[in-house]
Order: sequence, then C-alpha cells, then structure tokens
Amino acid sequence: MENLSSLKVTYSIVFLSLISWAFFAYFTMNQIITTQEIYAKLINISGKQRMLSQKTTLIAKRVFETKDKKLLSHLEELILLMKDEHQFLLNNLNTQNMKDVYFTDEKDLDKEVRGYFELLDNYLNNNNDANIISQIENYSYTLLPKLDYAVNKFERESEKYTNELKNRELFILLGTLFTIFLEAILIVIPSIIKIKNTEMKLKELNESLEEKLFEQKEMILKEQEEIKQKEKVFYEQSKLISMGEMIGNIAHQWRQPLSVITTIASGINLKLDYGDKIEENDLRNFTHNVHEQANYLSKTIDDFRNFIKGDQNYKKTKISDVIKNTINLVNASLKSSNITLETKIEDDITIFGNENEIQQALINIIKNAKDSLVLLNERENSRVIFIETKKINRNELELTILDNGGGVNEDIMDRIFEPYFTTKYPSIGTGIGLSMVDKIIRERHKGLVEVKNREFTYKEKDYKGACFIITFYKRIMPLPTLP
Repeated sequence: MENLSSLKVTYSIVFLSLISWAFFAYFTMNQIITTQEIYAKLINISGKQRMLSQKTTLIAKRVFETKDKKLLSHLEELILLMKDEHQFLLNNLNTQNMKDVYFTDEKDLDKEVRGYFELLDNYLNNNNDANIISQIENYSYTLLPKLDYAVNKFERESEKYTNELKNRELFILLGTLFTIFLEAILIVIPSIIKIKNTEMKLKELNESLEEKLFEQKEMILKEQEEIKQKEKVFYEQSKLISMGEMIGNIAHQWRQPLSVITTIASGINLKLDYGDKIEENDLRNFTHNVHEQANYLSKTIDDFRNFIKGDQNYKKTKISDVIKNTINLVNASLKSSNITLETKIEDDITIFGNENEIQQALINIIKNAKDSLVLLNERENSRVIFIETKKINRNELELTILDNGGGVNEDIMDRIFEPYFTTKYPSIGTGIGLSMVDKIIRERHKGLVEVKNREFTYKEKDYKGACFIITFYKRIMPLPTLP
C-alpha cells in the first residue's frame, strides 16, 4: 500500500512536470510565430520604404516635367503611405538596437526620413521649383543606403531573436526527455515489476478458478438443455391442446352433415319398408345431397390435417387466407355457442411467415374470447367476436381480435402472456394458449402482440371487451420454425 502511494506521488510530480514543459513549449512556439510575423512585416515595410523613396523621387521629377495632375495626385498618395508606414515602424521598434538606428546621432534615420518628407511637402506646395527637385534627388541618394542599413538591421535582429527562441526550444526538449527518463526510472520500471508480480498471482488464481468455471459451465449447459426440453414439452402441450380444440370443432362441424346423411338414409329406408317406389330423380337428389355432405366432411378432415401437419417453412402468405382457414376450423364451434363472427379483412395484405403457426395463434386468441363469451347471458347480451386487418404503412400491418366478454382484469393484464398463467378454472384453461401466442408472434415472427380493454357500441348497446392487437413488420425476417 505504501509503495502504491509513493508511486502515485511520483507519477503526479512527473505528470505536472510534463504539463509544465508542454505549456512552456506552447508559449515559446507562440512567441516564435508572433515574433516572426512582426519581423516579417517590419522587414517588408522597411524594404518598401526604400522602394517608395526612389519611386517618389522619380514621380516628383515626372510631375515637374509633364505637369500631369494624375501623377501629382498619385505622388500625394505615395507620400501619405510612406509617412504612415514610417510611423508604423517607429511604433514597433522592439529592440534597443533598432531604436538606436532610428534615433541616435550616428544614424538618426528618423530625422533623415522626416527631412525627406519635408522636402516632398515643400514640392507639393511649389511643384514648379527646379531647385527643390534637385534637392529631393540628392537627398534620396543619401537616404537610400541608410534605408538599406535599416532593412539589414531588421533582418539580423529577426535572425538573432529566432536563434534565441530555438535555443529555448532545445532546452525544453532536453528538459522533457529528462522528465521522461525519470518517469521510466521511477514509475515505469517499478510498475512493470508490480505487473509481473500481479500476473503471477493472477495465474495462480486462474488455475484455481478453472475447475470452478468448468463445473459452472457444465451446470449451465445442463440447465440450457433442461430449458430446451421444457420448451419442447410446452410446445407439444400447446399442440395437443390445439388438437383437442380442433377435435371439438370437428365434432360441431360434422354434426349437421351427419344429421343430413342420417335423415336421407332413414327416408330411403322408410320408403323401402312401406313398399313405396323410389323415383330415379329422387334417388339422384338423395345421392347428390349425400355426396355434398361427404365432400364437406372430407374438406373438414383436410383442414384439420393441414393444421396438424402444416407447412413448416416460412414464406410469403396472404393474411386473409390464414384468417379464412382459421374461421373454417372454429366457425361451427362458435355457432354452437351462439357467437357471431364479424370480419373486416383487407384482401391484399401479405406477410412473410408460417401460416400454420399464425393460424394456431389466432385459434388460441379466439378460444380465449369464446371462453369469456359463453359466460354472458345471451338473452341480455349479444356474443360477438370482431376480426379486422389494417395496413398501417408500407412495412407494417395490424390484426385485431375484439370480443364483448367484459375485458381483462387490469391487475393481471401484464401477466396474461406468461406461461401457465390463467384467470380461468383449471378445468377450463391451462395458461398455455396465450403464452404460445406471444411466442409465435413476438419470438418467431418478430412481431408485436398486446392486449387492451376497449369500450364500444354494437347494435345500439355499449360493451366492453378484450382487444388483442397483433402487429407484423414486413422487413423483419422471422426465426426458423418451432421444433
């Protein structure tokens, strides 16, 4: 612990030192850039002064010779520019050597330049005086070497100051390298030693944990296998329950056709018993009716077989076909309980899914609605189930199943899709149906299923019921089929 505290203190000192060197380097670099910019401007302007002194002399002579007013105006502008730039130079003399160039008795460049300005001003007041032109020319020749000297002096001062800053940069570099060297000696090497010791301890700890991890892995694999088996049993239970429901539906659907066939057979037997002659036309009608009823029974068997041994693949499916096939399977059972089925189905809605699985989910929801509706007093209330499909947008569609059975208790609505959770008596429900609905829609088809209580009016009477809302998303590919 003491070693760690000492290491932290050392690290803090080295870190602060590096920050200090970084700031020092930043300010030095900033100073170099600023100084170079200033000196570059001073050198440029001083060189320009040298050029302007020659140019003003030549233009003054041309004005004297040609009396051109435009040249005179241009001369005035150049003189004004030269004065402004001279003042700028005076305001930015940042070393004593440069101040000596402009203000000492030996050079006194400021006095020389002002003398030149005075001659130019006199010429502007009297530009017909040849004597002034001669004085300007002579003065310009003597001023030029002094301006050259100033330019060279500015260049030497810039180079001198730049070298000083470069030396400072070298000092910063050496200081930074020394700090990094101290960091390596005082921090990095002790840290490496500590890391190696820690690695040894971790290696020993890992070796002791490997056996425990292996045991835990075996336990997890065993639990996963148990979960898979439970899911398989859960699905098989759901399938068996659905098959039981379908057998009940078939019993309802077969009752009427069998009754018709029995009635026809009994009628024929009575005629034969009483010796009545059976006309060929009557016999053909009898056989035609029997044939129709037999076809109906055969179709019922086909629907049941398709449901039990349905296609296990996922493909593009019309939701209207799924609903119609579902209605064919449950309609007789609903009619036997005096339940009306109202549908509003858009025919052009397609999804990518498994028709058999979706059909099973719809049957489970309708079975749940039926169990609620049979408890209603049919003398006082209608028993009705509404099925509606609606395209929300290009990639989203909605299927709703609404009943008027009084709705779901708000306290248990969040748990309604849990496995083995039921609000019915054990003899009525197992709690598997709605859980399988959630598994098929949400897990297998990557859709959404939710339940809400909805109040509505039907045949001028107010009702409340459970509304199951199933949402399919076209662009989401479902999972492979259930086991």
